[in-house]
Amino acid sequence: MIVVGVTGSFASGKTETVRLLRSKGARVFDADDAARRALEKGEPAHQAVAKLFGKAILKKNGAVDRKKLAARVFRNPRELKLLNILIHPGVIFECLGRIAHHRGQKGVLALDVPLLFESKMDSLADILVVVTSSRAVSLKRAAKKGVPAALARKILASQWPPEKKEARADFVVHNDGSLADLKKKVSELWLKLSTQKGE
Repeated sequence: MIVVGVTGSFASGKTETVRLLRSKGARVFDADDAARRALEKGEPAHQAVAKLFGKAILKKNGAVDRKKLAARVFRNPRELKLLNILIHPGVIFECLGRIAHHRGQKGVLALDVPLLFESKMDSLADILVVVTSSRAVSLKRAAKKGVPAALARKILASQWPPEKKEARADFVVHNDGSLADLKKKVSELWLKLSTQKGE
């Protein structure tokens, strides 16, 4: 099993790239899903976040309102850092479990991790893939998802700049074009990964 870390700036097309890799046969670890589970009621991170940020970021049923939490922390870099400190251990622990589970098997395990480098989870991967797009294209995609431009800019500002990520990558997927263009590039990437995984 080859472990491929996939990352990219906000609205770069990382999620679509991972979806296409899954369609090729890759297994996927989704860090966002793991982060959601870490914030579920009863989990240590949920209790810590509720205590740190207060009831204002909770829904009536006590669950964390992720939209309210995001809107708050992306306005305050210190609070964003604290939130990541609370959530990342649970995400990394779950990721290590998935890697251990699949070791010894054939194929590809794609780690879909928005903050792959920032969280130092790149050290868990054998190969690093960075999906990148221009800032203008990313903002346009974010707007289509209903993310306000001001919030999208703050999210982008909180992440490593694309050129810094690209410098650490084994493969870079430039994604300023259409979905058809991306499909072609992911097919090319899959062929390259196939030579790496010895199949």
